[in-house]
Amino acid sequence: MLLIDAKCGDKVKIKEFLENEAVLKKIEAMGLRKGDIFEVVKKWGRNYLLINGNNRIIVSYEVAKNIEVELIERDLSVCEEKPSQRKRWRCRWRWGWFK
Repeated sequence: MLLIDAKCGDKVKIKEFLENEAVLKKIEAMGLRKGDIFEVVKKWGRNYLLINGNNRIIVSYEVAKNIEVELIERDLSVCEEKPSQRKRWRCRWRWGWFK
């Protein structure tokens, strides 16, 4: 399974890196190593947010498609939608002649 197939809330272990040396250097510079366990916290657009202890790493789609992972655990409670806490004004305040 590739990292692009992982869902939000999955805990994955890195098995293999699949491409040429240029991509491998990028992956290792970010701190991803074979055998590391990460949790996919968010998946939005073409980016993935991975957490390993105190480390947070954002991986793009181009890099994620070159990382082969093994699914360890799936936790869907992380992905629940939470309502916004922001209060909205009921009336619109205008200025000038348009009051």
